[in-house]
Amino acid sequence: MGGLMLKFKSNILAFTLVELLVAISLISTISAVSLMGFKEYLPKLRLKAAALQLKSDMQRAASFAAKTNCQYRIAFDRAKMFVKAGDYEIQKGNASHLADYLPEKQNQSFYIGRIDQKGISILSWNNNPVFHPNGTIASLATITLKDINGQKLRVTTSMAGRILIKQ
Repeated sequence: MGGLMLKFKSNILAFTLVELLVAISLISTISAVSLMGFKEYLPKLRLKAAALQLKSDMQRAASFAAKTNCQYRIAFDRAKMFVKAGDYEIQKGNASHLADYLPEKQNQSFYIGRIDQKGISILSWNNNPVFHPNGTIASLATITLKDINGQKLRVTTSMAGRILIKQ
């Protein structure tokens, strides 16, 4: 039995180097074309991300108000602030005495929110929203964000404390 040896023939064929290079070039061409198409959607995605970021910071101010039993507001007033155009500041204070608002400190520095998406800016706002400890919002606000293509999203507040993103 030692003299009998079984030989197996492999039916698996290997790729040649040329076939591998052709496959890689096809994949890279398809990727390049799809990325060019993705670039036109990028400003809209950045606008939505900036609106969600602003909404998140507004919800943060509302939760601070409930946690500390003190009013908070988000200030967009560039004339009184030392921040850039896309920045806003979370302030703690009393709505009946507007001069009593102080910037909220976090790690020994002021908490300044920022629209940090490329090509997105705060176009306009009608109020600085004031968040009360009971969950309501005193100064109803609409903040309009704009991208480089002119598309706009509005972040609005309601008296019941809801923060919505609208077209």
